[in-house]
Parts: sequence; structure tokens; C-alpha cells
Amino acid sequence: MFSIVFQQVFIMFLLMLVGFIYAKATGMKKEECNRICNILLMIVTPCLLLSNLQRPFSKEILWELLFSLGLAAVTSLIAILAARFVFLPKERAENQRIERYGASFGNVGFIGIPLITGIFGAEYTVFAVVFVVVFHVLSWTVGVAILKGSLKEMSWKEALLNPGVLSALVAVPLFLFNITLPSPIGPVVNYISSLNTPLAMLVCGFFIAGVDWKRFGDRGVLYASLTRLVFIPLLTMFLYWALGIHRWIGGGSTLVQVNLIAGACPAAIATSMMAARYGLDGEYASVIVAVTTVGCLVTVPLIAMLGQLIFV
Repeated sequence: MFSIVFQQVFIMFLLMLVGFIYAKATGMKKEECNRICNILLMIVTPCLLLSNLQRPFSKEILWELLFSLGLAAVTSLIAILAARFVFLPKERAENQRIERYGASFGNVGFIGIPLITGIFGAEYTVFAVVFVVVFHVLSWTVGVAILKGSLKEMSWKEALLNPGVLSALVAVPLFLFNITLPSPIGPVVNYISSLNTPLAMLVCGFFIAGVDWKRFGDRGVLYASLTRLVFIPLLTMFLYWALGIHRWIGGGSTLVQVNLIAGACPAAIATSMMAARYGLDGEYASVIVAVTTVGCLVTVPLIAMLGQLIFV
């Protein structure tokens, strides 16, 4: 497992390196990177969910999807609670909110989906996409409350009216009723969904290229990164092992490992975009995203290997 994951991570690293070099060579601005991010979030990710649920309906797949949905929700809540109560430094209140958001929400869409697809195969991509839907709901509710410092600021409208949730409202009924997208719509959706891995990795490279490297040594960045990449995945793994969750359903071992990798992803790029949106230090948030993205190249293979040893 370590060899397979490391090879896939190295491929992703090379794709990010291409994006990094391009951004440095052309002087790409952050606004340009954000526009490409929006293409991924608004077009590619919804098509990915539609494409992956275009499969014959079966009760086994339905139970696996519901199981994965539950795991994604529990893993996300563990991360949110851990980021709230563990050792994040209590310095500037605004920075602490950014650190909590970055530690709570992982980059499943850009990092997790390509990684899980490369490791487990395309048939498991849909279980990673389910995690993205949960991310959209929680980031626009609990995430907004974290950044604004008040539960009253949660936005249920934005949580429900976003591309991830809306695409699920279309894709799930099509799956349940065995409805296949007609040509040429089906092939178009498949072509767009195939952009996810290369485009997401290039965007990560673009993003890292625009970060101020001088701030990498900030104590809060280090604490948030360790919480996101090490503490939360290990805590989640221990709780799932203690409960024996991998034995609750047929094929549960693989589904739990998929979930663990999704939960071990670096801080979401949305950390920077959301921080700037709510008047916080977007540059500081960018540093957390960049550090965790580079760090995950080491931590994710180790988490994946440990997960395979435990959940057998």
C-alpha cells in the first residue's frame, strides 16, 4: 500500500510542480487561480458526481454510499471538534479562526479524489465525492460560523444551494431510478469529469507558487498543519478501530480506508478564499494551505499504510 500510495502521490507532486513552474514563469495572479478554482468547483466536481453515479442501481452500492456518507459526516465532525479543543495557539483571535477552519476542512476535492481514484480505482471515486458533498454543507454552516466567530452566522441557504449539493440532488435520483444520461449529455459529463485530477493538481501548484514563503515558520501554521495532517487522521483511525466500524458492512475495510485518506487531506483551498471573503487574513490562510499541501506528500502515504495494517 505504501508503494502504491507513494507512486500516486509522486505523480500528483509532478503535476503540482508543472503548475508551480507555470505560475512562477508567467507571474500568474491569485485572481486567475481563483477563476480556475471556480471552474473546478462549479463545473468539474458536479460532473464528477453525475458521472460516477451513472451505474446500475443495486442495494449493495446504496448501502455502501449511505455508509460512506455517515463516515464522511463523522470524520468531518471529529475534525471540527479536534480543531476546536486541541493545542492550537491562542494568539490573535482572527488567526486562530483561520487555523481552526484550516484544521477542520480538508482538500478532498482537489487532493482526495485524485489520490483515492489512483489508489483504489475509478469505482471508488464516488465514495470520495460523497465526502465533498458533506464538506460543502459543513463548510458553509459550521465553517462560516468558525470564521465569523458566531454560530448565528451560519448560512443554510449557501450550504444547500451550492454545486456539490445541487449535483447530488440530480445524480442520486438518476441512480435510484436507473436513468442513464442520453447522448451527447452523458459523454460531455464524462469528458468534463476527467479534467478533475490534472486540473486540480495544476491549481494546487498555481496556489503554492503565490504564497509568501517567509511566513511558513509561524507557530500557528505549524500547529494547524500538525493538527490537520497528523492528529486528526490518527484520532479518527483510533476511534474507528475501537468501534470496529470496518466490520459493520461488507467491504467496510476498503471504505474506511477511503474515508481515512479523504480525512487526511491537507487544508482546503477554500480556507484562503473563505478567509478573504469574511475579512480575515487570506494570505495567512494561504500559507496554511501551502504547508499542509506539501506536508501531505509525506503524511498521507504513512496514514494509508497504517490504515491498511489496522483495517484488514
